[in-house]
Amino acid sequence: MTVTSMDIQKFSVFRKPAHIEFSPGINVFMGANGSGKTHLMKLLYSVLKVNEQPAGASAVDAFNDKLARKIAGVYKPDNDAIGRLVSRQVGKGKADISLSLGGKEIAFSITTQSNLRIKSEPLKSNKSAIFLPSREVLAMYEGFIAAYQSRELAFEETYYDLCVALSAKQLRGPKEKETKKLLEPLEKDMMHGTIRLDGERFYLVDWGDVGARYEAHLMAEGIRKIAGVAQLLQNGSLMKHGYLFWDEPEANLNPRLVTQIASMLRILADWGVQIFISTHDYLLTRELSLAVEYKKIKPRPPTRFFCLNWEKDTTVIESGETLADLNHNPILEEFSAHYEREEKLFFQ
Repeated sequence: MTVTSMDIQKFSVFRKPAHIEFSPGINVFMGANGSGKTHLMKLLYSVLKVNEQPAGASAVDAFNDKLARKIAGVYKPDNDAIGRLVSRQVGKGKADISLSLGGKEIAFSITTQSNLRIKSEPLKSNKSAIFLPSREVLAMYEGFIAAYQSRELAFEETYYDLCVALSAKQLRGPKEKETKKLLEPLEKDMMHGTIRLDGERFYLVDWGDVGARYEAHLMAEGIRKIAGVAQLLQNGSLMKHGYLFWDEPEANLNPRLVTQIASMLRILADWGVQIFISTHDYLLTRELSLAVEYKKIKPRPPTRFFCLNWEKDTTVIESGETLADLNHNPILEEFSAHYEREEKLFFQ
């Protein structure tokens, strides 16, 4: 059940109506800070996460309440007032959002008075949605769930959801064998070991002769990010035909790991995971675009690139199957400007 499209109006920086067609494989969001990339992914995630908890046709009010609480938890507006997510204007107003999901529609509105009203029947789905924030969580995992439930932490709910997903027990049986094929490149080429949850702490079990264990706090942050994905695969939280949202996967990774992340994303998408990422990284976007441009690269799942540009008083979205299809590419534009500055300095 893939997300095929989204219509959004007067939500956050998306003041004017916007229609977005998504790829069933990889969706890449680019744009300046504040252009709405993460807000867009969080909105999609909130709807899909609530949709994991099936509601009957008679439970519209319950679904309204769940979705309103999830959006409040994911965005953390003051006093849980989701009306603050409506584009700012004089007087009362409302945001309209609709998603096309598996041939069906989820449509709802949010008013400036923080009222959420669903305009369609709740859907039923058993597909899991995972949101990976730009900051990794393995090192903060110990005691996080209990502290969050007791309201001691002010983190966004995406961190809590991720810790719950990481806590699941390891898969057994046929599903375990299937995910092992996906885990192999992560464990062999990136982590050089396996990730294990022992009590409340995560450890990397090294594949070296010594077979040493390293607690998450002693692992490089980039490796912890990879290890988190490995844990989600081996416990089934990141599942086939599920959804993966990853905010700035390149953060704290060296270029070699960024290239491997691009390969991993293509493998996951080819397996059946619908992927949404937000990035500022030249290498990551180029690697994903090359897989679309050249047939020799395998696998090459369907991919779509989105550039979010701030024009006048709203965010405008353009998209294409490759980077070359975009009229604006802020990453490439800044790199070009850098080389022009260097050339000018050299000849001076």
